[in-house]
Amino acid sequence: MIREAAHRLRQHTHLGLRIIKTGIAVTLCMALCDLLQLQQPFVAVVTAIISMGRSIDSTVRTGKDHFLAAIVGAVCGALLYHVSPHNAGLCGIGVILVIFLCQVLRLYRGTLMASFMFAMVMLHPDTAGTIQTVAWCLLAALLGIVVALAVNLLILPPNYAQNILQRDNLIHAMLTHAAEICEERLSAPDLDAVRVQIQQLQHDIRLYTSEWKLFRNRDDAVAAIAHRLVTYQEILNDLWAIDRLQKKLDSETAAVFAYHINRANLLLRELQPQLVPSAAPTKETQPPEKDGSDRQ
Repeated sequence: MIREAAHRLRQHTHLGLRIIKTGIAVTLCMALCDLLQLQQPFVAVVTAIISMGRSIDSTVRTGKDHFLAAIVGAVCGALLYHVSPHNAGLCGIGVILVIFLCQVLRLYRGTLMASFMFAMVMLHPDTAGTIQTVAWCLLAALLGIVVALAVNLLILPPNYAQNILQRDNLIHAMLTHAAEICEERLSAPDLDAVRVQIQQLQHDIRLYTSEWKLFRNRDDAVAAIAHRLVTYQEILNDLWAIDRLQKKLDSETAAVFAYHINRANLLLRELQPQLVPSAAPTKETQPPEKDGSDRQ
């Protein structure tokens, strides 16, 4: 039982790039807070952790919402602190208020940050000045956001275009192999694996198109691959139809088999000249490695 649990742990856990970059961001926040003698390093660290997005564009948008939400939470915390410090009832009302304000201001990604900042200000020691506490908390939050963005931008930035080009070649190879197996009808093709790769390709394309134009340098190639996704799905549907046929074909099912296999092979041949070679060679049997953000 222990051996099985250890095997599952090794199989389903990965130390992705996003995890590593989050650790680097935390270290930099602590070092900078110490260097600049900045109070509230806890705020900077927490902000860096929750602001580390799966892509550069996501980090920017999340960081903007987090900072605006931090202002909302800090201001509400300061106001209610002056009404009654450390009041349990006001703490609950304040959290409801800041979450509601984030919804009204469309800061949906910042509700957690606003609630956290509210608690930090509302529960600060009596010896500290409220305005000073708010200023230090907001400065620390801004530092955490800037560090998260800098790490995501400068340290191993995600290369979605490369993943897309590699996965496009991989899917074509997997579909070609699956069509050969379907045509021979000696064994069952692994069509679920192809479906997973197509879904991941769609996901990578969405991440690529969400990036700033500055970080997108393969728009034409990615657009062509996005158009081929429809054809890939049609081929997969043809192979699914063949796989569902009985092992022994009669005259009717043989006609269905011939239609789908001929159609699949024709589409595969039409796609072959359009394939864009990836910048780096990849094993045909292995999918390109995902960005660490997708493994968390």
